[in-house]
Amino acid sequence: MARMARNTKNDVVLIHSSHSNYKNLSHQTFSRLAFFAGAINSPARIQLVEVWKNDSEIFAHHGRLKTPYATELLRSKYCLHAKGYEVNTARIGDALYYGCVPVILADYYDLPFADILNWKSFSVVVATVDIPLLKNILNEVGFDEYLRLQKNVLKVRRHFQWHGVPAEYDAFHMVLYELWLRRSFVRFS
Repeated sequence: MARMARNTKNDVVLIHSSHSNYKNLSHQTFSRLAFFAGAINSPARIQLVEVWKNDSEIFAHHGRLKTPYATELLRSKYCLHAKGYEVNTARIGDALYYGCVPVILADYYDLPFADILNWKSFSVVVATVDIPLLKNILNEVGFDEYLRLQKNVLKVRRHFQWHGVPAEYDAFHMVLYELWLRRSFVRFS
């Protein structure tokens, strides 16, 4: 299992793993369209669970899960990330680690490494006002488009992994590069 570590850039939670046990996830089968589990600590999360709590294709849950969290991620095509009290949570890192396409449910959200990564190439962003339309929005993503998104998830997840000894293009290097990009905005006193 991966361990999580926090980064100061947007308080992103990074995957800490010396290797990935989930290298080839491109041919898995899914039993559900989307998955969310988490605390109900924001209006978006309250709405998400209220609207989808009894749906058979979108599993929106609060409280303790009866099955392992990793199992639920692996069963789902999309993993829902609804902004809570914190700026960021482990949910995006978890989704990427398990090969699940993240769905960002937020308005005007500053995504981790947004200066470097093209989030539209591996995630779906949905405005919170569209939470009731979530199933229609996700079902409208064509098969080929979904495969492209998931293929890109498998490519970018290495940028969120943290290793004891930094590895090429891992989270350590992403943070350094992000800081380098912002070097002209930093003032030392």
